[in-house]
Amino acid sequence: MYGRTEATGYGIVFFAREVLKHFGESIEGKKVVISGFGNVAWGTAQKLEQLGAKVIAFSGPDGYILDEDGVLGEKIDYLLELRASGKNICAPYAEKFKGAKFIPGEKPWGVKADLYIPCAMQNDIQLENAKQMVENGARYLIEGANMPTTNEAIQYLQAHNVVVGPSKAANAGGVACSCLEMSQNAQHIVFSADDVYAKLEGIMVNIFKQIEDACAQYDLGENFVAGANIAGFERVAKAMMWQGLV
Repeated sequence: MYGRTEATGYGIVFFAREVLKHFGESIEGKKVVISGFGNVAWGTAQKLEQLGAKVIAFSGPDGYILDEDGVLGEKIDYLLELRASGKNICAPYAEKFKGAKFIPGEKPWGVKADLYIPCAMQNDIQLENAKQMVENGARYLIEGANMPTTNEAIQYLQAHNVVVGPSKAANAGGVACSCLEMSQNAQHIVFSADDVYAKLEGIMVNIFKQIEDACAQYDLGENFVAGANIAGFERVAKAMMWQGLV
């Protein structure tokens, strides 16, 4: 299906945009640090560029790349070349693009940015990384990978007024587009890429709206982690009641 490869990354950015909008901010002009260089990181970087933001660092198992000029244009496409190489390293990026630096054996979470989006693996952000972010004045962390932040790190970030967008909501774009794929197959039709993007955007906006509503209803402030948990639980509970299971 058109748009499926980049769906998770695009969805993450749509969600991040809604989080920032909640606080009266725009994603345009924001400096962003991500992790990974696979499909999720690629889609995230691409949509960030389209919305006027700029990735300045990304990572691999061997270390991280710092590119103050921004991972933009052909540099974003090169992420897929790195992935396809099978070498599982990001160091060649610094060899290919002048001005970029490779920092071996380190994670990128100490790089100062407006927004952090882990797109690689579970438990990528530990307590010490959360402390680095807070020291750098971090404001937003949107989880792109599945559970990339430890519970201790999330608690520390929230205690220091960092807004956390949980993965169970932020990275739902991939699964959402799988549902769209099933829908088009069942109807024997083909959605255009623009159709997919529009539907995906609507889904992610609605997901954040449900979290927003849950936070307001249960007086959770801007604890979007708790809001997502409650909104998700209520949807499952209602579906079970409609089916007569409870």
